[in-house]
Amino acid sequence: MNAIIVVPVTDVRAERRFRSERIHQLVFGEIVEVLEDIQILEKFDYILIRDVRLDYKGYVNKNTLYFMTEKEYEQIKNFRIIKVSVPFCRISGSVSFLLPFGSRLYTENGKDFFLPNGFVYNVVDEPNESFNSVVELALQMIGSPYLWGGTSSYGFDCSGFVNRLYDVALNIDMPRDASDQENRYPQVATVDEYEKLMPGDLLYMEGHVMMYIGDGKIVHANGHNMCVSITDLNDNDYGRYLKSQIRKVCRVSST
Repeated sequence: MNAIIVVPVTDVRAERRFRSERIHQLVFGEIVEVLEDIQILEKFDYILIRDVRLDYKGYVNKNTLYFMTEKEYEQIKNFRIIKVSVPFCRISGSVSFLLPFGSRLYTENGKDFFLPNGFVYNVVDEPNESFNSVVELALQMIGSPYLWGGTSSYGFDCSGFVNRLYDVALNIDMPRDASDQENRYPQVATVDEYEKLMPGDLLYMEGHVMMYIGDGKIVHANGHNMCVSITDLNDNDYGRYLKSQIRKVCRVSST
């Protein structure tokens, strides 16, 4: 069985309880596979799902989902999908939502938007702004809060930030966690080889990932400033510390 997220953002937990660790998030319009039988669905609030896009498993509150029939799932796969590429986008219908970056809007004609549960809504704000690169998109998120496990403009963690950027900008589904991202992509340079680095390259250290934006600077979701911010790797103690800890520089590709 498949389901769709029908709230702006929902937490994915490590265990079947509210106070369990937040390990991931899903945003409005994302699709999941439900990995429970009907008895479990009726008994518990938190159910095991798989994020279809990232093949990532965890527990979500079932009240944030709409469970689709096979027919509804096949229909929605044929809709045009618009990904929200601005920090927030308002929609209004029977209820109004402030949708975060990365949310999915489903339409057949580019004007009328709806979900399989019958929710028809109007897009109040322009969901897209033009951007020329993943870095330009990243810079629009400056000041977004830091949140462990976060993947939306309501709050990002480091790997959730770059994952969502490459999803929206280039339709690349990179791994969710920093260690898996680091393992997937090849080393392209050392951190001192600035002439080899390209904007959008990812710099990895233990438990953290940063995006290179040029001139020795990176943008990252970080707990130091508790937000998405820019750091100069050559400027202050924090920047120089980050630079000293970088162990791999990767370039993301679609293969």
